[in-house]
Amino acid sequence: MKGPILFLGIGGSGMSSLAHMALDLNLPVLGYDQKKTDTTAYLEQRGALIKNEISKIPLDGIEMVVYSSAINDKHKQVFDEIREKQISLKHRSEFMHLLVSNQRSISVAGSHGKTSTTTMVSQILSEQGMNPTIMIGGDTSLLEKRGGKIGKGSFAVYESDESDGSFLKHKASIRLLTNIDNDHLDYYKTRDRLEDAFFEYMAFGVEGDLVLFASDPGIRDVLIHKTLEISFHPNFHLYLCLEKKEIEAEWFRKLKTKLGNQLVSIVYEIKDGVLEFQFREPKKFFLQLPYPGVHYLTNGLVALTGAYVTGILPEISVNILSRYIGVKRRQETLGTWNEVTVMDDYGHHPTEIAMVIRSLKNQLKSNGKLVVVFQPHRYTRTQLLLEDLAKSLDCADHLFLLPIYSAGETPIPGISHQSFLPFLNSENTELLSGEIEPDLTTIKRKLNKGDILLCLGAGNVRDWGLSLLKNQ
Repeated sequence: MKGPILFLGIGGSGMSSLAHMALDLNLPVLGYDQKKTDTTAYLEQRGALIKNEISKIPLDGIEMVVYSSAINDKHKQVFDEIREKQISLKHRSEFMHLLVSNQRSISVAGSHGKTSTTTMVSQILSEQGMNPTIMIGGDTSLLEKRGGKIGKGSFAVYESDESDGSFLKHKASIRLLTNIDNDHLDYYKTRDRLEDAFFEYMAFGVEGDLVLFASDPGIRDVLIHKTLEISFHPNFHLYLCLEKKEIEAEWFRKLKTKLGNQLVSIVYEIKDGVLEFQFREPKKFFLQLPYPGVHYLTNGLVALTGAYVTGILPEISVNILSRYIGVKRRQETLGTWNEVTVMDDYGHHPTEIAMVIRSLKNQLKSNGKLVVVFQPHRYTRTQLLLEDLAKSLDCADHLFLLPIYSAGETPIPGISHQSFLPFLNSENTELLSGEIEPDLTTIKRKLNKGDILLCLGAGNVRDWGLSLLKNQ
């Protein structure tokens, strides 16, 4: 490739990561995005030319156009012109594979936790001097304000996004899977189709290594119902992370009998915030992380197992993960306002929300209350998961609901932040206007010293927390 490469929607987390990787290869980068953000500003600082109107970008001379599913159906005229000029058109997943084609790939998939797990694997390999290529769907200090970089080592680590099915194009030789949950049903339509896609990602009949967090109910269901009649590739190896109580389960015994030495079990228990685990040998290892929450520990177990497949010993990974650097918008502390800790988290699915709220409540214990500002993400997700979202939020000590962040979707009649109210405790719930200044006046009345204010959601809810800190 010589470029220039045009990225449509260059400000998105995945697209910006790919653009940074192209810049690492000294390829000329052009971009289109309607919004100017810190992400687009940093890309411009590194040399990208970005416009907020596609019509301002001349297509003549462009070698390739990279797009995501989010933008594909919104600019038909532009796509027609691209095809007419016979410019190479690549989905972002295809472009990523071009970038990593000369390296051994490690992909990380799952309904939740893939960004954190990808970051953990990347940190382990990086601190071991393996200089991997990395593509993460989030900001982390590991990569200095960006989500992607080209490394000169033999491995490439990347996050596989299941939202549009494109993760099935990722043919990595080492595949990690954290969980399977009811998300993106607007795309898959049914739970069966969602499970079928993840089962295809597992690729039992293909040579390679698969790491599964088998204590997840979704993954366990797939193992029970879809692996009974299949044949396994002779050079396929399965690494199962599972709780100690599961090793006597019938499904596990059947799978172990069928796979024999091709199956490696990593058995764990969690006690007092520490994950204790064993590989084949009797030696025990202990994993403790700087971030609270069982989900971080289990993600860490999946990550260090993936690193083990590359040849890194568990004791080395445990030591590195004790310094896990985290990801922006994942239980990120923004600052302190009047002795109230202001935090931000990207959680927008019921399972993610429940895990974050539970971990922060455990952290608080009786030393304050958890006040949550939640911004629902997308009308379709809110409609599909309304009651489950409400149930996961109801554990907050006090809940403020912002209007739905549309993410470009057309509003659905009858679906709004008011739709949550019949399913919530009315005494602990208030609706906000979506205007930051008057909303903050309302929020401040509920905050006391020692509380945590959690800004929760995948939209711009973070801005409420930042504005509170800025104007104190």
